[in-house]
Amino acid sequence: MKSKVTILSIVTGFILLFSITAHAQVLPKFGVKAGLNYSTFNNADGAEYKAGFLGGVYANFKIPATPMAIQPEILYAQYGAKAEGTDVKYSIDYVQIPVLAKFGFGAPGVPVRPEVFFGPYAGFNINADVENSPFQVDANELVKNSDWGVVVGAGIQVSKLNFEFRYTAGLTDVFEDQYADGEKNGAFSLTVGVNF
Repeated sequence: MKSKVTILSIVTGFILLFSITAHAQVLPKFGVKAGLNYSTFNNADGAEYKAGFLGGVYANFKIPATPMAIQPEILYAQYGAKAEGTDVKYSIDYVQIPVLAKFGFGAPGVPVRPEVFFGPYAGFNINADVENSPFQVDANELVKNSDWGVVVGAGIQVSKLNFEFRYTAGLTDVFEDQYADGEKNGAFSLTVGVNF
């Protein structure tokens, strides 16, 4: 039931965005992005950062007569952490859906335009794995099916290219309640995108 409510909320949000854009007669810009995700478990003793992939598609809805835009994204994001002093590595793959409010600086239409952004995200676990563990572990039983949090970042638009640096902070526990000790996802990301 909870997953149905979540899906319904996301679909309703997208319909609202499309309705606002259609009413304003402004066509959205679409694009793809890819980059590096450098993640760990916040609030976990001995958790070190590990590198992963982040990439996906987005739609950018400009709000007329303002420097603002709303940008929903659908991303494949590799999260996890390394255990300090060992070869044990936790890997969690999510389909992540951020909805970002973006603020641009400078005159519209200039070829170079800095921006800042923030917004919530929902993540859905599609696979989890533990490498080099001395114990037999089924990571998919340990990790929760969903992850919720916030994204903050900054970037620069250079013609059709955009370069972004963001920090993602999870607000919910990564692990199921019986295994959780307050660990939450955290990641620094660098991406390059292309607008169409």
